[in-house]
Amino acid sequence: MKKSDNVQLIGLDIGRGYTKGYTEFNGSSKECLFKSVIALGRTLNFEDYNDPIYLEVGDDEYFAGMLAETEGDNPIPNLKDDKTTSTAKKLLFAALNKLVVSENIKIMIGVPNKKFTKSELTKIQEAYKGIELKIKDKVTGSYKNVTIKDIAIFREPDAALMWHVKDLDTFAKSMCMVTVGFRTTELACYDRNMKFNDKLSDTKELGNKTALAFVQKKLKEDGTTKELNEIDTSTDYDNFKDIAYRNLSENIEQLIEGTLVNLKEIDVFIGGGTALKLNFEDYTVVDDAQMITAKGLYLIATKTFR
Repeated sequence: MKKSDNVQLIGLDIGRGYTKGYTEFNGSSKECLFKSVIALGRTLNFEDYNDPIYLEVGDDEYFAGMLAETEGDNPIPNLKDDKTTSTAKKLLFAALNKLVVSENIKIMIGVPNKKFTKSELTKIQEAYKGIELKIKDKVTGSYKNVTIKDIAIFREPDAALMWHVKDLDTFAKSMCMVTVGFRTTELACYDRNMKFNDKLSDTKELGNKTALAFVQKKLKEDGTTKELNEIDTSTDYDNFKDIAYRNLSENIEQLIEGTLVNLKEIDVFIGGGTALKLNFEDYTVVDDAQMITAKGLYLIATKTFR
């Protein structure tokens, strides 16, 4: 992209647990990270809250992030893969409010392996490409006018791997990035010289939800009812969480060793926000694990939107 184009590129990872975004523009970088929850909003003393998100976009006024979870009416967590639901759109707009500097933007959005299809790309482009937004930040009173000039998709774990190895000149070994998310664990595997290995790359139904569901069950046995996102946010219940995350760590290690043959010939990297809660015997969690997919998506955007 030429500087004269004045188009800002953005990488967006709209997950079930958190929404992450990253951009570089005019020599500076910005990122955002907030819980993937939206809710009906209302006027509050926002000085009492950390980084509150309250937006007006078209006919919608809503909270997002922690404010939605703790203070919003009818909070809705983002539990679908679909990036074009009403909830996903509101999370995307909230991320843009955090990141956008230029009026013209192009977005690379992450999707699971199974959603990386031409039909999914078409669906997302029909929902977002070319739309003009007027976003009002009801906390600060400021406005942003944004046009989504283009949007594309890329596999989430692959984007994470691309960011992790971006400074390497040679690739002597096969590599696999394992990203542990809210509901799924994604594997992106590449042979030497970064040739994609479709056979080993996959989506497994195993993630933070697996651990939280165990805690939820234990709390219910004690007469306490909590939603999964509430358990995730809470600093309580460490006794149950320790058991759940220890079990999830072992489960993921077993998954890796059951999926990848000749492990001595493969560099395995662990990413994703849930990975920060886990302890592995044989694998190391990458730096910036929670943001690495969004950063990788930005990197892919710089190579895609020329």
